[in-house]
Amino acid sequence: MVKLFYAHYFFDAIAVVRLFGISLILLGVPAFAQTPAVEEVLGVLGMDRAQIAELAEGQPVAYTLSEGSDDEIAVGMAWYFPVPLAKVAGHLRGEDSISLDVGVSAHGILTPHSGVDSLATVTLSKEEAQTLLNAEPGDEFNLSTQEIEKLKAFKQTLKQMPHKTIEDVAGEHFRAILLQRYKAYRHGGTNAIAPYARDDSLDSKPSLELRQAANESALLARYLPVLHKAWLDYPKALPPGAMESFPWVEKTVEGRTAAILRHRVNVDWNGGVLVLTREFYAAHSYNSSQWITGCLPYHDGTVVFQQVRSFTDQVTGMASEIKHIVGRKLLKDKMLKSYERLCGILGQCP
Repeated sequence: MVKLFYAHYFFDAIAVVRLFGISLILLGVPAFAQTPAVEEVLGVLGMDRAQIAELAEGQPVAYTLSEGSDDEIAVGMAWYFPVPLAKVAGHLRGEDSISLDVGVSAHGILTPHSGVDSLATVTLSKEEAQTLLNAEPGDEFNLSTQEIEKLKAFKQTLKQMPHKTIEDVAGEHFRAILLQRYKAYRHGGTNAIAPYARDDSLDSKPSLELRQAANESALLARYLPVLHKAWLDYPKALPPGAMESFPWVEKTVEGRTAAILRHRVNVDWNGGVLVLTREFYAAHSYNSSQWITGCLPYHDGTVVFQQVRSFTDQVTGMASEIKHIVGRKLLKDKMLKSYERLCGILGQCP
């Protein structure tokens, strides 16, 4: 009887293990997966062997990424720092990572309890305020048809506010638009992002662009399928250990001040850190963007990598190929400036 009991227990245990393995496979999670080597990760990101070898020289290495639509520009970059991982990870994971962002004049964090006061430092110049109040479908401001109609109705009430400047009244209305867009995304994810009305009757749809960017990530699909699905299906729950925040920034873009709404998720992964960033609203100049930033222990230091996929109507139409070349160069230059800031903070600039 004892032998029979242990035999049943043994075969039951095997069955449980098999079922566990099958369930993980069905969920897209490899059972008992080994930690991938950094060189393998860099290869999946899109770097070839020669580019990986260049990292030892201590300079940032840029590499090409495939682009899935005419309005997408994408650049990948990696660099090696002879600095302990913990020091680098702290700068990438924390909200102080905003110090690596070029051109930021104001920033903050939105929470479920935030009101328009949380965006109080978002301001418009007199010229920008006038442009907003006169907004029509087009690319001067990224606004939905409904937002434009509300602006027209709001403009009719300005005579009732003679004591306020145009900058004040337009700024108040714009901050309300930003808060509404944040709440819509927080409750409905990418599907709730209102399209931008364009003058050619073809709306720009950040919702589709950001889903495209997420689906183009070989890194997430291969190594973090549960996080990948949650990123696509947000606001469904993120996997355990994932930390999210909703920063906003005001920065200079193409010579104009732009308010930008972001969604950040960071996780510990492969001995390092991975940070996903979605820009689900930008006031003008581009539609949306996704960044995947990470750092991993490498040799005696840390390798940092970043992939940026940005979407803009400015690179479509005639001479699209040339526009893409210029767009990639501009994007690469911005990433290099962030690199210069990071190496300055770490005290490891060559």
